[in-house]
Amino acid sequence: MKKTLKNTNILGIAFLIVVTSGFLWAGQSDLPEPDALQETYLEGTREERGLQCANEVATLLGGECSSCHNDDVTELTEKGNRAKSDMQASIAIGVKCNYCHAVNKRFTNKYKIAVKMFELSEMMDVECSLCHNGKDNLTPAGSTARTAMLLQKWKKKGNKKCLKCHVEKEQFELNSDGMEILKSLMHEEETN
Repeated sequence: MKKTLKNTNILGIAFLIVVTSGFLWAGQSDLPEPDALQETYLEGTREERGLQCANEVATLLGGECSSCHNDDVTELTEKGNRAKSDMQASIAIGVKCNYCHAVNKRFTNKYKIAVKMFELSEMMDVECSLCHNGKDNLTPAGSTARTAMLLQKWKKKGNKKCLKCHVEKEQFELNSDGMEILKSLMHEEETN
């Protein structure tokens, strides 16, 4: 049983190596260029952005404008800075606030996975755009991470499993265990 499990993990990691080395990409990517993403969540003139914020953001967060902005709307409060961070994430994944948030501080079924993703992003010190490139699009790093997450049952086991092979706060850099696994896979490929 242990040998089968070890072989499964080795095959999974070998697949990751193939994906990251570009063999499956063959130099082509159907992902849109990063500059194809919208740059800001709120668009238009100051007045248009204010209306969009009041209609889309404030109603979902259940607050008045003053909960995120000062009186002159020139500075953000702590809650406003968090909302700005959430907006940057929503741009990266190509969705609006109502993807995770429902009216009056309620949440959709996407909320739990979003919380885990924010925790992973913080744990590895990366922005959402490292892996996400708009709605239903992943960057090459995101495709590799998705494969690893599926193989490691991330949805059930969570983020701490990542630290078996990666260094915390180092943008998915491999630790000594991760390097050993990578070396053994590369050696195994050479002998086959």
